[in-house]
Amino acid sequence: MALTMAVTSTNMPQMSVIPLILFALIVTLGYATLCWLKPFTHCHRCHGRGVSPHRLADRIRYNHRPHPKAARGLPACPHCKGTGLRLRTGRRTHNHLRRLHRDTR
Repeated sequence: MALTMAVTSTNMPQMSVIPLILFALIVTLGYATLCWLKPFTHCHRCHGRGVSPHRLADRIRYNHRPHPKAARGLPACPHCKGTGLRLRTGRRTHNHLRRLHRDTR
């Protein structure tokens, strides 16, 4: 008994991959444009406020002893250092690759 392979169209898998590639390209270019226009985003730890909501936990974790007069208020967020802004991951990667390129010349 001979095994025969069914004849299938090879156009179907290629047609399903093209929209995925276009979607990935659009998302990548959109994120790159966003990183270029707005390189900073709000800090996810303090939600852009610049102060840490976990005062006691941060003191224990980061060995942070605030000034006695400042102890009444909330301490600065240790992740964004009180600015409320963080550099986007894509922009940080771009800056790192640009430094590598510049230093290898």
